[in-house]
Amino acid sequence: MFRCSALMMFSVVFLLAGCATGGRNDVQGVDEFQQQIAAEERVSDINEQLMMLAVSGGDGVYRVGPEDRVRIEILGVDELSREYRINGAGNLLLPLIGQLPVAGLTLGELEQAVADALGESYLRNPQVSAEVTDYRSQQFTVVGAVENPRVYTTTRQTTLIEALAMAGGVSGEAGSHVYLTDRIIDPDSGEPGTRTLIIDIEDLMREAQQFNLVLGGDAMINVPRGGFFWVEGAVARPGAYRQRTDITVLKALAEAGGLRFEASRSNIFVLRRDAQSGTWNHEEIDYRTIRDDPTRDIRLNPGDVVVVDSSAWRSGWAGFARFATPLALLGFRPL
Repeated sequence: MFRCSALMMFSVVFLLAGCATGGRNDVQGVDEFQQQIAAEERVSDINEQLMMLAVSGGDGVYRVGPEDRVRIEILGVDELSREYRINGAGNLLLPLIGQLPVAGLTLGELEQAVADALGESYLRNPQVSAEVTDYRSQQFTVVGAVENPRVYTTTRQTTLIEALAMAGGVSGEAGSHVYLTDRIIDPDSGEPGTRTLIIDIEDLMREAQQFNLVLGGDAMINVPRGGFFWVEGAVARPGAYRQRTDITVLKALAEAGGLRFEASRSNIFVLRRDAQSGTWNHEEIDYRTIRDDPTRDIRLNPGDVVVVDSSAWRSGWAGFARFATPLALLGFRPL
């Protein structure tokens, strides 16, 4: 009877020890393989979307810029119908009209601008048509976490998505933003100036009509490598992980090997530092809630810390298993 009870006790303790600590080393290689596949799929998905958007041509509308040559035809006025070069300030110098700012206009908008200027004082209801006869040669530079960083030259205006596609798309180390610096004509003053923008890659793909900008002169596109986020507490592999565009709490926990047996499912926190005040904000998360409804999951920023607290009763069970297992194995000699 005693021997049977001891055998049962040994079986229970062995199973508890297996639940608390066993199996992690066996699946670690699988976890790392799955993480690598997920990262490759994420990059492939972004680049596929970039290519599709680039092929579609963004809004499909060409906008004239400095150094373009355009031919303007004014019906019935042959002396004004000829080719004109847009100067470096983005203006057309037209007889009777003088300087007319046209940089950034579509051909339809350019036609209307010329017609309006002529109609004010010189012609009644002028009929104007325009076409680009010589596209400017534009250079832009793409650096950072892209497949082919270098200087590119085109003979037409290029959008941000087209430029990223020409650079081979983003690499696996890409962060979540694109930095753009170029020279454009200020729409208010008409003077050339420098534009500096930070654009979220996800926003660029979701809202291309708003964020897929036409590059100005001397454009510099930088795709910085991602920063890091941290996972600490009751996870299999606490530590620092490289930031990606689409990383969320659920994905961060998966990268850290998942929750340990003693992890509290209701006491998970995201620590985020406020850039202006320097204070750390705490946001509490219930694991079951975001697991059952991923739309309530939280996207992480570089520098965020995910903290997984331990549950008291789960820690007690794990501690008991660690303590009881050696006792149960006393005197046991494998065959």
